[in-house]
Amino acid sequence: MGRQEVTRLLARNVLGTQGVNVSQTDQVPPSTPELHEIVVAVILGALKNDHGIHAETAIATAAALTGECVLRASGIELGQYEPGAIITSNTVNQILFEADGQLTVSDFFMHALFSQGIDVREESWPKSIPDEHQVMMDPLEVIATIRPQIEKLFMQNRIERLERAYLGAQATAYLVSQTRRVIDPNIGKALALEAMLRGAKYVPVPSIGEPASSN
Repeated sequence: MGRQEVTRLLARNVLGTQGVNVSQTDQVPPSTPELHEIVVAVILGALKNDHGIHAETAIATAAALTGECVLRASGIELGQYEPGAIITSNTVNQILFEADGQLTVSDFFMHALFSQGIDVREESWPKSIPDEHQVMMDPLEVIATIRPQIEKLFMQNRIERLERAYLGAQATAYLVSQTRRVIDPNIGKALALEAMLRGAKYVPVPSIGEPASSN
C-alpha cells in the first residue's frame, strides 16, 4: 500500500472524537511505499471497522509498538516475566530518553514531528489528555494481533532491533500529522508519547501461537 492509498484510507475512514469521517484530502502522487507507511497501513487495516478508524487508537498503537521495540532492543530477557508485567530498566530509559551523545528514540520522534510541520516547543505540549481523546481499544492488545505482519516486514527488510524503534517513531509522527484534521496534533503527540512509554514499560502480550517467552 503506497502513500496515496494510505492517505486515502485515512481520509475516508479516520474518525475523530465526534465520530465524523474525514472525506477530503490533498492529492498525493503515487509512489513506492516507505517502510513507516507500510507499518501505518498494517495498523489501519487492523483497526478499520464499519464506522471507520479511531484516530487516537491508531496513533497510540503505533507509539506503543515503538515502545515495545525499545523494550526488545534493550536486551532484557522478557521470557522471565509474565505478559503485562511492568519492567523498570535504565537501559530502556537511555534508549528512549536519556542517551548521552546518541539520538534517542524520543529525539527521533521529535525530529519526525518537526519534519511534518508539527510544533515541538515545550509550551505546545498539553498538560493532560482530555477524556474525549482516550483510546477505544488497548494498543497492547492491538499490537498482539498485528505483530506477525510487523515482524515479517522487519525480517524481510533486515531491520535491526533499535532501527525498528526509530521506524516506529517515524510511523507514529506520520499518523499524528495525517490525522490532524480530526485531532489536534498537540494532543496527538502527547497521546503518542504516553503510549510509547507504556509500550516500553510492559512485557508484551503474545500473539496467537507465539510463546510468552518470545523476545
